[in-house]
Amino acid sequence: MTGMRKECIGLLGLLLVWGASLALLPPSAASAAEHKLDEMTVEGRKIEERLSAELSQYGHQVTVIPGEQIYESGFADLYQALEVMVPGLFIALKNGRGDYARQYLHGSDTILWLIDGVRINNRLYGRGYLDTVSLRNIERIEVLYGGEGLFYGTESTAGVVNIITKSITKKTSGEVGVSYGSYKAREVYGHATGTVAGNGFMVFGSHDGWDGFQPYEDEAYSKFGKDDHEKREYNRTNLGFKYQREMDILGRATIKAHVQRNVGEFDFARPSERNALNDRTQDLAFVKWDHDVTDNFSYYLKAFLHRWWTDYTRQRLDGSYIYNKALWGFQDWGFNLLSSYRFGGGHEFLFGLDYQNYYGDDEVTDIYTDHEEVKAVFAQYRPYLPFLPQLKTALGARYNRTGDNEKTVWNLSARSPLVAGTYLRGNLGTSFILPTAEQLWQNDQDSQKFGNPDLKPQESLNLDLGLGGQWSWLWLEAGYFIQDLEDRIVFQDNTYRNVDGKVKIKGYELQAKLGPWEGFTFSASYTQTDAEEDGSSHQLDQVPEYFAKAGLTWRGTCQKFGLGADLWGRYVGPIHNYDTEYGKYWLLDASGFISFGKEHRHRLVLRLENLFDEDYDTLLSRSTDQDGQLYIYGSRGIPFNALLTYSFMF
Repeated sequence: MTGMRKECIGLLGLLLVWGASLALLPPSAASAAEHKLDEMTVEGRKIEERLSAELSQYGHQVTVIPGEQIYESGFADLYQALEVMVPGLFIALKNGRGDYARQYLHGSDTILWLIDGVRINNRLYGRGYLDTVSLRNIERIEVLYGGEGLFYGTESTAGVVNIITKSITKKTSGEVGVSYGSYKAREVYGHATGTVAGNGFMVFGSHDGWDGFQPYEDEAYSKFGKDDHEKREYNRTNLGFKYQREMDILGRATIKAHVQRNVGEFDFARPSERNALNDRTQDLAFVKWDHDVTDNFSYYLKAFLHRWWTDYTRQRLDGSYIYNKALWGFQDWGFNLLSSYRFGGGHEFLFGLDYQNYYGDDEVTDIYTDHEEVKAVFAQYRPYLPFLPQLKTALGARYNRTGDNEKTVWNLSARSPLVAGTYLRGNLGTSFILPTAEQLWQNDQDSQKFGNPDLKPQESLNLDLGLGGQWSWLWLEAGYFIQDLEDRIVFQDNTYRNVDGKVKIKGYELQAKLGPWEGFTFSASYTQTDAEEDGSSHQLDQVPEYFAKAGLTWRGTCQKFGLGADLWGRYVGPIHNYDTEYGKYWLLDASGFISFGKEHRHRLVLRLENLFDEDYDTLLSRSTDQDGQLYIYGSRGIPFNALLTYSFMF
């Protein structure tokens, strides 16, 4: 164990002991400041803001992670926070912060990623990239599990992750902070907000980066004849502005505007190449009109623009370029409308429209069209049953059309209390994945890869069940999930095809939460997944067979100080790729904070990651080595590191 790690662990241990001793003091000297994942406050009827909480009431599985909990735990990367804190979500972060990642929610990687309800999954490649997204302006993260195609559309067969940014406040407030840590990790960030003459404003920004660690073992570099064992580094900057105004117009209305730019330079290191770099720019803007016309009728209309462009460079070991600042990316714009009408003493009807206009360009993987439109209409009915007033049920359908492709999906969900604090929830329905522009229109003559404009959308049948109970400071839930995927799109014989075989993903999840008691809270989850192709008994590549997560947190106060400490552990079971097994590793992270000064405005957070310096692989890759043989190598996970953050709130 290095001297630095000993000192950091010793400091954290002292904080834990101090916290435990304070927990034994009388309530007047020590009190808890706990965050419950299922709590959020929403003013008015604003449909989008209350949607996830209401879906939970109607049988959907929902997890909410408060932003304050993320900050108190000292996280510096969004992927890392999600990997540690979200039950059922497995994230393989390639080579540490600011890198690509593989994400699986209940064994499926078709996750829809949103920022303030605006999709960031792109229609060119079908997945969202979060490496440019800052962690520092998050109010909460909402995770919805299972098929969520009804409200959210394509790419949501596994679920939805919605990143909600901080809200404008009426009183002037804000925060500034700096971080420094191992591998020259550094960050500076801040935001300020307030309301003047009814006009609310917010500015926010951050800049972070690190010099990184050696991303591959020495043997991998030797196999490809590369002498330079370089480190993987990145730099990213986020800047944004918000505006909000509330008005009394036929009820209560609010107009919001949001603009942000994320830029970054990210090494995409390979032992087989001299250099690989993504120079990326992401712009996100939207204007939203929220209108509560009466107590029974409300709607919102949102127009958005999302741009995501990369200059992509790859250089061979001999110095020649595979790509030299090749452009690839996309932009999409559109609007969505959602309305809610309550009638008959408790019934509710929701109706919505979605429109997306897509443009893309790709000098890396050529596509012979650059434009696409997606249109959708959807509705949901939530009946009130006077003979079973505590039973919450909902039934809905959605029709989607893009080009010659069309798909209708449906959803039925319910939640009901049982006896003695127990409940039963269920969510059954179909969801879908539209073919990406790459799958439809690719025209790569060099690699002989061609799209297929006759592809049908993939459709899945999802079932998610949960039996749980809440008793004072104990919460338990056992869940079962299954996804049958039809018309699966695969690459075969130089093109993409829909195949007859199905993929079945099924498994179960156990969750528990104990506390808060004297400031302590313990939470744990275990997820078991069987993901197999039709007629096969082999687990799908890169999907872990099982994994477990657990966290022990403590929050308290003592005189003029606020205190807290966290321990987060996780175990990842066997994973397979290229007929090779990896995974099977333990990771333990820890953090502690102290807040002080007037109204506890100053805060110091120490975060320690991979306490036991576990050497593990996050992903496997395969390339031809200098002897002409296929060689399989692993991407190293982040080793032990420490990060210290200071912030001041005003």
